[in-house]
Amino acid sequence: MCYYTFYTQTLKDELVEKVNELLDEYGMSNHYEMKDLYSGKMGHLYEVKYELNEKKEQCDEGLAQVVSDIVQKQAISAVCERFLKKREELSIQDRSEITKAFMTNNYLSRQEGVSYVSYYLVYLPIYKEIRDKGSLNIEGWLQFRLGKYKVLLRDILEQFVEDYIAKKDVVNFIRLMREVSLLAVPLEELIHIIYKKEGKIQIYDKNKRNVTGHYIKKYCKDLLLDSTLTREDLLLHVLITISPKKIIIHCCENMRSKQFMNTLEIIFEENISYCNGCGFCHDEE
Repeated sequence: MCYYTFYTQTLKDELVEKVNELLDEYGMSNHYEMKDLYSGKMGHLYEVKYELNEKKEQCDEGLAQVVSDIVQKQAISAVCERFLKKREELSIQDRSEITKAFMTNNYLSRQEGVSYVSYYLVYLPIYKEIRDKGSLNIEGWLQFRLGKYKVLLRDILEQFVEDYIAKKDVVNFIRLMREVSLLAVPLEELIHIIYKKEGKIQIYDKNKRNVTGHYIKKYCKDLLLDSTLTREDLLLHVLITISPKKIIIHCCENMRSKQFMNTLEIIFEENISYCNGCGFCHDEE
């Protein structure tokens, strides 16, 4: 018989639920008791005791997984809340979206596996504590034993926020470009875009003539000296300028990156259609 004791102020329900899931999964027999050790101005302190009738190694590892899940999730949430409060330029919606996305990217439950960082800074220390002492104070661990993990999380979150802001700026710019395209007078009724085998993008007019170079020279004269612009940037500028009523995309199987196409779909929406295969596709592969 293996005996374990956990102390918690606010996470008793989650602890019991997660341990029950573990026990059901592995078919472990158990008995547990919960006591409210303290109730006052500082809140409650609960003692949760478990008796597990299984091999100690299996019990140690299983309970360590459960507790590290809870601790990891709480730590990420706390770091997000504390860090984002200082970013006054972010709206409430921004903070909520960042927290949700950051949690999704950095929280891995025991069913999903653990990252190198969470394994060595969260799971392994908790496993050793449970193995050697058979007890653990969850909030105490969160408060005093996760210094390195929280520092690393803050560093990752800082870059994550900067990436989020940059992406948001790009999305806002694309939306502005869409508004411009909707107001613009179409210079072409129909444009074909074809992906070559090597992934290179070419623009063809309604007569299926390759006009890529011609359009770049005509509409991107002032942009050609900017070495930071890619070919896709120039083609996007061309398409926004001519604002075709209809764009047909050919040979999508040759597409190397979806970024260019995703941008086009945001700007031109219903004006875009995809070819499922035609003579023009085969001739130009």
